[in-house]
Amino acid sequence: MQFAQLMEFYLEACSDRKQVTEHLEELLSSFPEKSIIDCSVGTGFITLDLIREGHSVICTDGSAAMLERFEINAKALGLDTKPILLDWADLGGAFPEVFDLLICRGNSLVYANVWDDDNPVADASSIVGHLKSMYGALKPGGFLYVDIPAESDVSRPDGRIYHTPCEVSGRQVSVSEIISVIPDAGLRRWDVRMEIDDEVFEFSRHSHIFDEERLRQALGEAGFTEVMPLEGNTLRDHYQVFTARKPFPNVMQRFTQSAEIAR
Repeated sequence: MQFAQLMEFYLEACSDRKQVTEHLEELLSSFPEKSIIDCSVGTGFITLDLIREGHSVICTDGSAAMLERFEINAKALGLDTKPILLDWADLGGAFPEVFDLLICRGNSLVYANVWDDDNPVADASSIVGHLKSMYGALKPGGFLYVDIPAESDVSRPDGRIYHTPCEVSGRQVSVSEIISVIPDAGLRRWDVRMEIDDEVFEFSRHSHIFDEERLRQALGEAGFTEVMPLEGNTLRDHYQVFTARKPFPNVMQRFTQSAEIAR
C-alpha cells in the first residue's frame, strides 16, 4: 500500500471527521465569495468533501505522491477539481496577493522540507521563509489559518498512544503511535503502527520542534500581525490552531503608493 493511502487510513481512524468538517465549514463560511487556498491539501481529506458541498478552494501541496492520491479521490467523488503541485516557497510568486484566506493545517508547517524524504537534519529556519511566501500570496487584510503540535503533545511520556479500533472503507483498522522529542536536534519523532485487517504497517516521520513562542516569532518576522489562538478548538487533542493577519498598508504607505502610480 502506498504511503499516501496509508495516511488516509490513519486520518480516518484517528480524526473526528464530523467535527473537523463542521469546524472547517464554519471557517469557510466566514469568507463568503472570497478567494481561499488550502496549501497543504494532501490527499484531499475533508477539503474534497467541502468542495463537493459547494465551497470554492484552490488546492495545492508540495508532495506529488499526496496529490496523485488527491486526484483519485476527487474522481471517485465526481469532482473535476485539479490540485496544483507547488512548494510553499513558491506560493507568493505564483499567487501574488490573491487570497483572502490561506489554510495550512494538519500540523503540516512543522514538517517543512522534511516530509517526503524524512530528512532529520533539516533546518527549521526555512519555516520563516515559507511563512513569508504565504504572506505574499495573501491580499492585504487577508488571514492565515495554521496549526502546530500542542505543548501537551511534545510533553507526553514516551508511552504508546492507542486509538479506538474502527472500520475504515470496510476494513478493520487499529492504530497506535509514539510521539517523542530529540531536544539536541530540535526534532520531534512520530512512530506509527497500524493494523489493517491482517496486515501490519509501520512508519516514522520527523518534524521540527516548533512551539507557540517560536510560531509567534516566525509569524512576526514574516510580517503577520494579530496572531490569535482559536480557543476551544478540539479538532484533535494534539493540535493548537492560530490565525494571523496580513496588515493593510498604513495611510502614509497607501498615499505614497498612490502617488507613485500617478507618476
